[in-house]
Amino acid sequence: MKNYRLDHIHLICPDIERTKQWYCDILEAEVTLAAKLEDNQVYYLKINDFTLILIERLPGEEPLAATLETRNGLDHFGLVVDDMDAAVAELKAKGVPFWMEVTSIRPGLRIAYIEAPDKVRIELAERR
Repeated sequence: MKNYRLDHIHLICPDIERTKQWYCDILEAEVTLAAKLEDNQVYYLKINDFTLILIERLPGEEPLAATLETRNGLDHFGLVVDDMDAAVAELKAKGVPFWMEVTSIRPGLRIAYIEAPDKVRIELAERR
């Protein structure tokens, strides 16, 4: 079996500046690259050891409207937190909307979901 590892997630963002600022302000992402791809702004954001790529739109394509409703394809991406209660308090203080409050899924695993710009759902997971 090959050693596959997650490299990045790529998001299409109709208001890329607002989206970039949200990830920087809320999740303390660091912009590691700002570039243009055929007249479309692209940002690479680093969140600890994870890379999130933002682009206005893919050249030659018109994106479909985003939704938080369940559908085929990518549902959400998850971030691990060391202290769920502290993370929730910090995010709520910043005005981040919660799609699902903290829930214990099984012993040793608590999760919650937040709503990011562009109708992106992010899971927070605390494993103990």
